[in-house]
Amino acid sequence: MISILAFGLVFLSIVGVALARPVTGSALSAPPGWAAPQTVRFAKPKTVAFIGDSYTAGAAGVPGSQLWPELLSKDRGWTSTNLALGGTGYVTGFDGAGQLGCGKSACGNYLEMVPEAVAASPDVVIVSGGRNDLGKPLPEILKNIQAVFTELRKGLPDAKIVALSPLLGADDTPSSFPSVKPAVKAAVESVGGVYVDLGAPLGGHPELIWKDGVHPTAGGQKVIADATNRLMPGLGEAQN
Repeated sequence: MISILAFGLVFLSIVGVALARPVTGSALSAPPGWAAPQTVRFAKPKTVAFIGDSYTAGAAGVPGSQLWPELLSKDRGWTSTNLALGGTGYVTGFDGAGQLGCGKSACGNYLEMVPEAVAASPDVVIVSGGRNDLGKPLPEILKNIQAVFTELRKGLPDAKIVALSPLLGADDTPSSFPSVKPAVKAAVESVGGVYVDLGAPLGGHPELIWKDGVHPTAGGQKVIADATNRLMPGLGEAQN
């Protein structure tokens, strides 16, 4: 009886030591073919600021969610800030009382909007427009075009800067704005930016223009968004 009891105590002591011993080495080896799950990393969404006129700011009762900057941003996974003001251009702005083209009492031209774009600290700035400068002295237009992109680069040394050709209406052709287009291209490329010539995506399509004969409908905004998305190179969009 005593020997059986002694044997039992010895057995329990051995088991206890085995249980107390940490599991190491081959005891932790993974089964063949098994691999630890990979950590999924997502690229940081780009923050984008838009400078432009009413084609970018919106008009004709088109909801903000259907404007081309919003459609483009949604497709590319961007977070956007739309600083566009109706009726403005590289030179053209308004300063006075009353409701003006941009719906405010004062509307800065593109150069005057640069500080707001810089303050937004975007990864990308997209500048679109120029049609509202028609009739202004050409030397002044060319001077301001260069100044806009020079000042953007000074304030945002690491941002990607993109310039679009002036957005054209149904009556315009790719040859419209023959002086503005090359000036915009030269100016943005001089600061290491990208120029995108959209051509005339609304040309010959009066059904995409509102009854005022100027502003794109929701359908026209989508056409602009699709054209921009197709022609603009990748800018490091977020990966899903």
